[in-house]
Amino acid sequence: MGAHTHSFDGRWPFSEAENTLAICCVHVLDRSRPILRVSHDHDGDWQFLCGEPHETSEGRVICMGCALEIDGTLVAVASLCAGWGADRDSQKSAWVREANPPPDPEEDGANDA
Repeated sequence: MGAHTHSFDGRWPFSEAENTLAICCVHVLDRSRPILRVSHDHDGDWQFLCGEPHETSEGRVICMGCALEIDGTLVAVASLCAGWGADRDSQKSAWVREANPPPDPEEDGANDA
């Protein structure tokens, strides 16, 4: 991803820089589905997803500025603490926040010897 600029109204709402990389699904990136699931992972990474189940191959890298450009309503979840997520039923619905489940140590390779 090369250097680029963004155009959105208002001040930058996230504590991370505008060019911080995040994960989104192909559906969000191609704008065929709205962002209905946001996760601020325990490790500090962000995900902007359509809320449907995905294969790993459907993941894409996006910068946070592009995510906000795709959906300006993300300002409402910019204050999510690490380890929390937010879901909504539609772009016009309110975000519902809840703690993400703790990471599975077996998935992180923590039990590898």
